[in-house]
Formats: sequence, C-alpha cells, structure tokens
Amino acid sequence: MLSYWAVTVISASAHQPYEEGQLGGMWAAISTIFVVRECKKKSAKAAVARMSATLVSFALCLVYLLFLPLHAWGLALLAGLSVLVPGLLGRPGDEVTAAITTTVVMVVDGLNPHGAWKQPLLRLGDTAVGVAAGILTVIVVNQTGKWTGRGRGSRTR
Repeated sequence: MLSYWAVTVISASAHQPYEEGQLGGMWAAISTIFVVRECKKKSAKAAVARMSATLVSFALCLVYLLFLPLHAWGLALLAGLSVLVPGLLGRPGDEVTAAITTTVVMVVDGLNPHGAWKQPLLRLGDTAVGVAAGILTVIVVNQTGKWTGRGRGSRTR
C-alpha cells in the first residue's frame, strides 16, 4: 500500500495522466512484493536483484526507444539481450526479472507511444520507490517482532 500510494500521489502532483499513475503504483507495489522476504538478508538480496535487473532493462529500453518505436522484432531482441546482459555482468540470477521488466516496459510503451523514452525512466523510479518501501516494510516488521516478542525466532511457552 505504501509504495502504491507514494507513486500515485507523486504522479498526480507531477500532473501525469491517471492511467500513468496507476501503472506506476502497480509497478511499485510489485517491486515491494518482490523485495519482502522472510528475513532482512534475503530481502536485501532481492532488492539488489530487482534494482540490478531493472537497471539492465532501463538501459536497453531507453537506448532502443530513443531511436525506434515498439516492434515485435525489437521486443524479441531486447528480451534476448535482457537475458544475456545480466550474465555478462556477473548477475546470472537476474536474467528472468530483467527480461520480464523489459517486456512490460516495451508493451506499455506500445499502448502509448508518445514520449516513449520516458517509460524506462518512469519504471526505474517506480521500482526504486517499491524497493525502498519493501526494505522499510521488512525493517518495521522485524522491529515489531522484536518489540512484541513475536519475531520468527521467539518461542511460545
């Protein structure tokens, strides 16, 4: 809820269309869900993976969309590169997330091709908000568990 709300409020204050704000809110919420895991260590790893994959997708989509409109062959090329690049960068676990992110960015761009180059920028921002909200959620839940004695490691007598 936090990430969805934050992005939709930011979008509204930036005078973006309603649909763009809703898409951004959904993107941020998905990023939050991706990051929230059962412990801080796993959540931190998931946050790095999500941002890493998004940065790969951001770079590929931005370069493509600065020069070309959405085309099925372009989508196929970028999805393939999204699988290849993380492995070359030493992040072999990020391929699927990068390819999914690239596919969504490109298809959403096809729905509204005006200002196509903005889509990767907007999705990068939405992802960052979602990842931050996910980390904050894990910290709060972890602290709440410590304060109440209901943490995952606590024992009931």
